[in-house]
Amino acid sequence: MKLEPYPAIAAQPLESIMSNEPQTLQQLLTERVTMFADGERPREILDAAVEKMFVAVIEDAFRSYGDMGKAVKEAITAAMPANVSNVFELTRYNALISESLKQRWHQAAVESTMLERATAAIDEVMSPEFITGEVSLRKLFEVFIEQHKQEAAENHWEHPEIRFQDGTSGSTEFLHIYFDQKPEAEYKRDQSAYSSARAPRRDYELSHALHVSINGERTEGEGPWKTTTRIGRVYSAQIDEKKVAVDMQIRTGWERILASLYFGNATLVIDCDADEFSYGIYD
Repeated sequence: MKLEPYPAIAAQPLESIMSNEPQTLQQLLTERVTMFADGERPREILDAAVEKMFVAVIEDAFRSYGDMGKAVKEAITAAMPANVSNVFELTRYNALISESLKQRWHQAAVESTMLERATAAIDEVMSPEFITGEVSLRKLFEVFIEQHKQEAAENHWEHPEIRFQDGTSGSTEFLHIYFDQKPEAEYKRDQSAYSSARAPRRDYELSHALHVSINGERTEGEGPWKTTTRIGRVYSAQIDEKKVAVDMQIRTGWERILASLYFGNATLVIDCDADEFSYGIYD
């Protein structure tokens, strides 16, 4: 009996039989790498890497220490106006400040009652009663003295402590005005319990101050009655040892006058001397 070949093997070529065998790891990797290289993913990965590189380079160039950052800084510095301090002084005008504050309240969409109270408070501080073209220094001190007269009577104070200090810077003349409701003699008595050799208060240790840039003079009268009064602008002010600011509580009449000098850019008429005032208790 003659045996025939096994039909499954005899019918298939050798290559077909080999292709059905499991692939080795090397064959599998070669196949996948080839398919990946022929696809779009390598392009996408390269695009992302190139984009990341450019972003990093540009960000580095625009940092403050980079060439672009330095160039921009130099350009902005060169473009700054020489009178930049005067530009910022615009915020001190009472109309601009008042309107700006009101707009902020409206933009914040606060309740109408709260808005009305805030608007009334702003109008009170900036009212025409105190925001005038000129302010008399004498009037400021008279209102200040009236405000503290009861306290002075209770403590037997004769006069407030008021000091004028003149100064110059180049061709500009200045007047620094320091004042406090408590006289220096009373301050020394208060301190005697702690030290018999207590040093007097320095000017800047007084509670309130006005710093004035003198910008002219005014002459009135003729002959022996002729008087010359300096006028100036308040560029800095202090109430209760705190610099005057928009958010400060302005309570009394003399504080409103002082605020008008600062925020309202009013002219200060220096029509008195520091030693002219008293509480009038012993007059």
